[in-house]
Amino acid sequence: MSILIYKQCHRHPNQKKTPKCNYAHIGYIATRPGAVKNEGMRHGLFGKLEPGEVREFATWQEAARLVRELSYRRVNMYRGIISFSPETAAELGLTDHKAWEDYIERHILTLAKYNGIRVQNLQWAAAHHNERGHPHIHVVFWDKNQRTMVPFVHPSIPDKIRRQLIRDTFADKIQAYCETKQRAREQLTAAAVDLVDEFEQYMERLHPSEYKRLRETFGHITDDELGAVPLDGILSADELAHFIPGLFSLKEKMPKKGRLAYKLLPEEVKAELDTFVASLKANCKYIGDLVNEYADAKCQLAMLYDTDPAHVEEQQQKGIAEADKLIANKVLEAIRAMLRKDRETGAFEYAEARKAYYTEQMLCEILMAL
Repeated sequence: MSILIYKQCHRHPNQKKTPKCNYAHIGYIATRPGAVKNEGMRHGLFGKLEPGEVREFATWQEAARLVRELSYRRVNMYRGIISFSPETAAELGLTDHKAWEDYIERHILTLAKYNGIRVQNLQWAAAHHNERGHPHIHVVFWDKNQRTMVPFVHPSIPDKIRRQLIRDTFADKIQAYCETKQRAREQLTAAAVDLVDEFEQYMERLHPSEYKRLRETFGHITDDELGAVPLDGILSADELAHFIPGLFSLKEKMPKKGRLAYKLLPEEVKAELDTFVASLKANCKYIGDLVNEYADAKCQLAMLYDTDPAHVEEQQQKGIAEADKLIANKVLEAIRAMLRKDRETGAFEYAEARKAYYTEQMLCEILMAL
């Protein structure tokens, strides 16, 4: 179930009973049990029939008669319902009649926009129902200058309205998710810089004679660029060496012709690449955590639209699959560079340092991409 429910319908404008039914519907939402009454009145209908402030109608019949008159002229009377759980309504501050009036006033233009109603032609009436476990608001809206009868509204229209209402209503929450994601991105960038610096030191210790050439290729990161924040190491030399055999074994199994892309690989090669990615996540906890963080962020956003456990699990698996594919393509980029080197030298004779270089570069690219 979505965190916000929006439903919309309307009676066919050409049906004989439509004007009377629309009149009765206004009375229903204004006076039914559970409708929150306007102060000092016996109904809860409010709305806007002309530019200006939202007003509470002296009688619900005032709006109902206009609705009936326009219905005889084949004007569509759209009936919308916006509903929340009690907890969500409380979180949004929708705890009294005035709060619901302000809420629908802020968002009524979204309903009008997706139904093709211009703001200067929009009229509407609404009533808030404070049912236990189901606080919601009914709104009837129409185009006062409608010229063409609209007998049908595609189901995608209410769904688009629902999604837009979620984006607008929970903008602060979505912004918080984005800020969290941005902070993670910044930390990830810093970690990638740390990874490069670790690699430089590793190479300098192992192969001083080759360090200068590789440093020119890979780029030098100074202490000033790293900043003052201490960063933990991501991979040790032994952990780095763990991935080298698998990477070079994969290289030998790649197709010799054609474009090297994950979706084009033979199934058996793709399976081995998937195994390598799984090993990478298992043995490099930092990358594994980033994949889970990516999938969790995707779930949190998806749950705003649908909290069904099966759907949430589907989004979780989809997020992991997307991250795995991203990593797999980064692995293929490293393998492409190795294959180019094969063609240049005509033989497969790399120094161990060069192997480490390609492996480290691949891991850095994966971190930057995530």
